[in-house]
Amino acid sequence: MAKQAQDHGPASAVDGGAHQSIARLDLLMSVLASSKGEGLKLMDVCRLSGLGKATVHRLLTGLVQYRLADHDDATGRYFIGYKVLTWAAGAGERYGLARLARPGLERIAARFEDAVYLMVRHGDEAVCLDRVEGTFPIRTLAFKVGDHRPLGVGAGNTALLAFLPDEEVARILREGAAARAPHGIADADLRAIIAAARRTGYTFVDSKVIPGIATLGVPVPGADGRPVAAISVSAISDRMGEARRAEIATAVTAEAAALAQELGPLLASGARPPAARR
Repeated sequence: MAKQAQDHGPASAVDGGAHQSIARLDLLMSVLASSKGEGLKLMDVCRLSGLGKATVHRLLTGLVQYRLADHDDATGRYFIGYKVLTWAAGAGERYGLARLARPGLERIAARFEDAVYLMVRHGDEAVCLDRVEGTFPIRTLAFKVGDHRPLGVGAGNTALLAFLPDEEVARILREGAAARAPHGIADADLRAIIAAARRTGYTFVDSKVIPGIATLGVPVPGADGRPVAAISVSAISDRMGEARRAEIATAVTAEAAALAQELGPLLASGARPPAARR
């Protein structure tokens, strides 16, 4: 199987197995999303997906027909379809999380002038559900809305990991090693970040994901104490000295607590956002 297929989707997308059709559609949508708006030609999609030309052409034709993909006749390039934006908006409103969190994110960004993110768990990854850019001239935009990375890569992602039960943390560290490897974060460093977070209540990652960029993350706890989301702030490392970091941590912790209180009635039945389930 092609390495690219391993990067973008489950083995069943190429090799058969349960839900192969869905797996292949997921794989192609992920490949199209990876083009960063530049689009991909048919052979590029074949190369990146590891699927045959006939299969890719048939699936792309169906995606275009249902507006999940667009095809530019002039260039021959395929793009992820605008219809996905409608679905994304619906996902972002699960439990009203993005709507409820937005005022707090804006308050943090206005006060500290740095970028603020809302992260939610999706399996063993974290997805950026919302972002507010700060006004500081040097931008530190580590995530776009919709971006996803393994748990343990970045302060917000690690805040979602650090406050899980020990056995679940151990499983994710063990099973997610290959996914984290391209990001260059050693397990020993990640374990140290988790241990520090459990002492301080927040994660702090400096220059481990992006050189010269520091991030601080705070979990938004559910009624059972497990994180339902995380709020993080990124800035150039020079702006994350000990005193300012403590000030940011205090402010973000207060906003996370307020958001948790607002979410409480919505989760009173004991349900958790499906994105938080493995």
